[in-house]
Amino acid sequence: MIEHTGLYEAIQLAITEAMSNLHTSTPAKVTQVGTDTISAKPLISRFVNGKKIDLPEFIEVPLVTLQGGASYLHFPIAVGDEVLLIISERCFDSWYAGNDYAQPLEFRMHDYSDSFAIVGINSKGKAITIPSITTLIGDVHKEGNHDQTGNNVQTGDYDLTGDMTINGNLTVNGDIGCTGKLTVSSALIGGIEFGTHGHPQSADSAGDSQSNTGNPV
Repeated sequence: MIEHTGLYEAIQLAITEAMSNLHTSTPAKVTQVGTDTISAKPLISRFVNGKKIDLPEFIEVPLVTLQGGASYLHFPIAVGDEVLLIISERCFDSWYAGNDYAQPLEFRMHDYSDSFAIVGINSKGKAITIPSITTLIGDVHKEGNHDQTGNNVQTGDYDLTGDMTINGNLTVNGDIGCTGKLTVSSALIGGIEFGTHGHPQSADSAGDSQSNTGNPV
């Protein structure tokens, strides 16, 4: 019985030792932002031989980006942002260098060196309230077409560089300022058609009745 107990403890110790070095994911804080990678320091320390050990800074960590085809959604990242580091099952150095279906350059597994970063986790004190509708806060730079079905309500200025085509009515509650040429095919001003209206003219010296001028030219 004692021998069995010792064997069980040895196996349990081996399993615990293996699991302690099987890395899957961990929260971290951004320490540096590069062109296409970040550096981050894990926020959960390890406890080894009765001592707390802080993990080192992970450098040049690739980012997980929401994308598909030629489209992507990317957000600015700042030092201090919290991220989730996902640790790859195998060494991905060869793949990251552009070699698909290649043998790993090293045989390490679940190693901190092979991490991806997902930006957008928050500890409880920084948690973002879950909204009832899709909410976008911050500046936006967009390239490509935008197709919307539904109403668009905007509070603030609208600056457009380029042409605008409106298939429908335009109602403006306020002033319109124009510093260039305004071309319209038809305009109704105060209930009067601007392009086809005439003005009354006084009777001539012969006493002819009053008549209207011709259309504007």
